[in-house]
Amino acid sequence: MNPKQQIRQDILNKRRQLDESIINHHSTLISRRVCQSPLFQQASTLFIYLNYQNEVKTIPIIQEALRLNKTVAIPKIINHSMEFYKINSLEEVARGTFNILEPTTTERVTDKKGVMIMPGVAFDRCCHRIGYGKGFYDRYLKNFPELITIALAYECQMVDSIASEPHDICPQYIFTECQIYTKRSET
Repeated sequence: MNPKQQIRQDILNKRRQLDESIINHHSTLISRRVCQSPLFQQASTLFIYLNYQNEVKTIPIIQEALRLNKTVAIPKIINHSMEFYKINSLEEVARGTFNILEPTTTERVTDKKGVMIMPGVAFDRCCHRIGYGKGFYDRYLKNFPELITIALAYECQMVDSIASEPHDICPQYIFTECQIYTKRSET
């Protein structure tokens, strides 16, 4: 097993063991931190995933974006590619690829500006990221480099160091329950 696979497996195991009360508490803190940030407040378009299993809960962020009349775009996997579709409410989603909630709407969003909230398995303090290994976000963001990228994570998903490869796209910010890491930070 290579180092990235080992880190992915270790962190997914840690995340699976999180108690629901911890997930709820940390998700509330992270959501509040995101929604109060100027990055979120100033964005007119929010690209955001719907959380799966023990990921940081994203529904409060989606609800706040909808309340503020932002364009909310949710990813959908079509033919091994990821596209984003506008939703106007959380009732416009259903189980899709990988049994993850996806939009049922058909209005594709391709805004070049906005905030992308992306998932991940593990991160380091320099904002290197290990995803789920399919490369959907790396491929998508390669075509939309102007998007501001934010990852959501619990502190237990932070590791000392992640080897980055040329195709890896790091989030510019990582919001955890304890702090905000930026791509340029080393501590």
